[in-house]
Amino acid sequence: MAIFSLFLFPSPPSLFIMALSIIILLSLTISGYTEMNGKQKQYAKFFDTISSKKEENNKLLSRNGMLVFYTPSFIVCLAALTILPHQDLRVIMVEYVLTLHFFKRILEVLFVHKFSGFMTVDAAITIGVSYCVSTATMIYAQYLSQELPEPSVDLKYVGLVVFLIGITGNFYHHYILSNLRKRGDKEYKIPKGGLFDLIICAHYFFEVVTFIGVLCISQTTFTLCFTLGTIFLLMGRSHATREWYISKFGEKFRKDIKAIIPYLF
Repeated sequence: MAIFSLFLFPSPPSLFIMALSIIILLSLTISGYTEMNGKQKQYAKFFDTISSKKEENNKLLSRNGMLVFYTPSFIVCLAALTILPHQDLRVIMVEYVLTLHFFKRILEVLFVHKFSGFMTVDAAITIGVSYCVSTATMIYAQYLSQELPEPSVDLKYVGLVVFLIGITGNFYHHYILSNLRKRGDKEYKIPKGGLFDLIICAHYFFEVVTFIGVLCISQTTFTLCFTLGTIFLLMGRSHATREWYISKFGEKFRKDIKAIIPYLF
């Protein structure tokens, strides 16, 4: 426990925060496990793979579904910036980086990504609610922690640098993906350039870097649980994505390209 006190705030005296930390970590980890074992959330390339007649009548355009993912969390961030009183620097930093993250994602959905498919309403709502609850709780846990003793090692400025690297790398690789398709083209292609030459989910890798940056700014137990859960989830999703590319492209897909961690996984 002493090692944790070096890098994390003490847990705030809130049973709600403690319970939700455990729930978020377990639910995201289980989701990553199910993704890895063939039960993927029904959006993007996996919608067509496992959709049924029932799901065909319960679907959204991918662009609209992605807006459901991110817009509620963006609104929560804006509300926190304007409503919560007496915020210290670390609380404000957490609120601003989360606001920037979700604002960027909304802009990418509207102006960068080229969509070709659908997702189920259930998937859009489930993911949107998960993001929203996690974002609100992250901010609330940070707000409660400002009255607690600071961690011995202050990582907030390191975290800001890591966050900016992550969000920039994530945008760059989303831009590469968007340029794979010409207007009206709906076929998937093998991405190339940047870290796509080493891992098939380079955008996921930088999303992990982004949330590690948020964790370093925050230094709360809840943000640690959320970040670990996100890592496990994206590892599962990236493994499934790599298997999908192998099944679709066969020998055209280089087998030395890993899922999300260069040279390792």
